[in-house]
Amino acid sequence: MARSIHRQPTPAFESWIPLARQVVRTSLRLGWKDVFTIYTYTLTIPLAEALALEARRVGSDTHLTLMTDDLWFTSMHELSTKWLSTASPVEHAIAEAETAHIYLGGPADARRMRDIPPEKFEANSLGGDRQHEPRRKRRVRDIDLPIGRLTPERAETYGLDYEKWYSSYHRALAVDLKEIQRAGAALARSLRGRKNVRIDSAAGTDLRFETKAIAPIVSDGIISAEDIRRGLVRTALPAGRLEAAVRSESVNGEVRGTDSIAFAGRAIVRPWFRIRAGKIVESGAAEHEDLLHRILEEAKVRSARVGYVTVGLNGAAEPWMLDNSIVKDDVGIGLGPHPQLERRAADPTVSFCETIGPVRFEIGS
Repeated sequence: MARSIHRQPTPAFESWIPLARQVVRTSLRLGWKDVFTIYTYTLTIPLAEALALEARRVGSDTHLTLMTDDLWFTSMHELSTKWLSTASPVEHAIAEAETAHIYLGGPADARRMRDIPPEKFEANSLGGDRQHEPRRKRRVRDIDLPIGRLTPERAETYGLDYEKWYSSYHRALAVDLKEIQRAGAALARSLRGRKNVRIDSAAGTDLRFETKAIAPIVSDGIISAEDIRRGLVRTALPAGRLEAAVRSESVNGEVRGTDSIAFAGRAIVRPWFRIRAGKIVESGAAEHEDLLHRILEEAKVRSARVGYVTVGLNGAAEPWMLDNSIVKDDVGIGLGPHPQLERRAADPTVSFCETIGPVRFEIGS
């Protein structure tokens, strides 16, 4: 378990300019007619300011939304599920106007999530989906950069070593995006067409599946013109993940996860799944199994099948972060059709995708 460690000092505004320049000019390629929205918590205000300044330097309009821990937690405790599940008219209107968006993460202290009733989380998620529906329909360019979650409090909540997580995150963030592109393109070529894949690990994972004849997504931190033509308008930083559609009926075997699942202020430790023809027929965990079952029920596990996998590509990332999906050879499984690769078939209410941990990867013909 992580010890109580003081927070790393928040970098000054000026130190974020290089990252902001990369986001604005390389990842999003913003220009004169763009409307760039930035969602920030208190800890990430200096980064939000740097992003807004760089966007304005290339001619874009900007809007910053500030959320605070106290406002978020008090709202979750005091407001009704009706209020939480209702789309904010203001946020809905912003989603109609924006052409690019970035999320910087938060709240900082996940320990305060533990006494929030499950129905409040479900209602808040539903409200968010509703108010951001225009963003999805209009295919607004979107970057997930949840650096605001990188806090000692969250590390303590989920049993992470804060210093290791902090170091790994920033090393991964500094990797050249062109390197990620090259690694992703090579793996995508090897998975081109229908390929039989087996993954196994020392922890006991042994899973087999067949990929679909759909070109995979390489989440390399850059939303290129080709990505936009394909309708692939979402990416993440730190970068480094391939996402591939699989034939659900072909997914069979057992998963023994070494990555924990962070949920509602607790860590689901060593989750496991038995999968038959793409359906999770049994599941459990060493700790907080009840939370795992709650997540799966919310993700319609009784009807949804495994529809895609992810593979980490970032060689600088190490498997002690909150989200290990970019760690090289860390594989994830997702329920339902992939939301971007198979948009017409995807169900936005099915959102379960979790990493297994680093595995051995064998691609056949």
